[in-house]
Amino acid sequence: MTSEFLKDLNDHEHSWQSVSYSRKPDGTVMAEVGSVISPEGPRQMFWMLDSVMYAMPEGTDPDANHMPHEHRYGYETFFVDSGKMWLYIDGMKCLVEKGDILHLQATQIHGMAFIEDVKYRGTYHDLATDPDGPAIANVLAHMPELKDDPELMKMMPVKGGLDHINRERLLFREVPAEQCPAVRNPKRPLAEFRLEGVTMKILTQRWENAGANELCCAEMQPGFTAEWVKYPKNRELLYVRKGRVKFRVFKDEFIAHDECIVAIPKFAPHSLEALTEAEVYDLGGLTFWYSFLHDYMSIKTYDPERFAAPGTIQALKEKFNCQIKSIGMKR
Repeated sequence: MTSEFLKDLNDHEHSWQSVSYSRKPDGTVMAEVGSVISPEGPRQMFWMLDSVMYAMPEGTDPDANHMPHEHRYGYETFFVDSGKMWLYIDGMKCLVEKGDILHLQATQIHGMAFIEDVKYRGTYHDLATDPDGPAIANVLAHMPELKDDPELMKMMPVKGGLDHINRERLLFREVPAEQCPAVRNPKRPLAEFRLEGVTMKILTQRWENAGANELCCAEMQPGFTAEWVKYPKNRELLYVRKGRVKFRVFKDEFIAHDECIVAIPKFAPHSLEALTEAEVYDLGGLTFWYSFLHDYMSIKTYDPERFAAPGTIQALKEKFNCQIKSIGMKR
């Protein structure tokens, strides 16, 4: 079943809006980068790229060719869905493999060396934000003739707003991936909460994303269901990394499988049912999942009478922007 809301990341013809190529000076293609979801809003949220990063030529020294750089403003979260790579960051070098997730924060100097072909799926926010952009726009609004002033134009953000600052070769010590804070994995969550039919795992928190969002993984059992409120206020971007999940969006019913994106518009009625064991990530991260689940479990544990009282859970949902009406196992 196909749907306008479903994007199979392994079907580049239909999931990639456009494609660009990164090449070495000799013309060799290093990476194919497909745009899947365009950035939205002033913080450039919901931006997703799907990349194929090609292995370094045999005999290449990764320690000397890891392309170190930083972003002054942007935050990146990458899913490593095939292959192996070296990550260089925070004075460390570690081997990253299929199943790992990289979370890179603003001003972290980092580099990568791909020792095998890697499916490298990335979400971003704030990457196109430059704090001087509005001030420069204000100057031009008052004095448009200054658009020809080279001194002012040098202060303009990079075209498209992207900031990519090349850095020198990094110093490092080699460590296991589990010792590198930038490497996340659902097997090592920051916190986890067990509910009926689903385990919610927190992988990044808001303080690691300049308050914009967080990353949560829902590990679902077959038969788990979730229904959102009638007109959800959140725009949703869900990644079915593993398993088969049946979705209903408006009147459109379809099945998402391994490595599929489900893009759900704001206010769209929708629900889901896990057909198999499934691993689903909330890439938008607009719900305050960690805060909601922490308080939910705390009240349930320490004050069961209050937990059972009418309105308690609804108040928590409103407090932490949870737009899900109900969850449970299919009866």
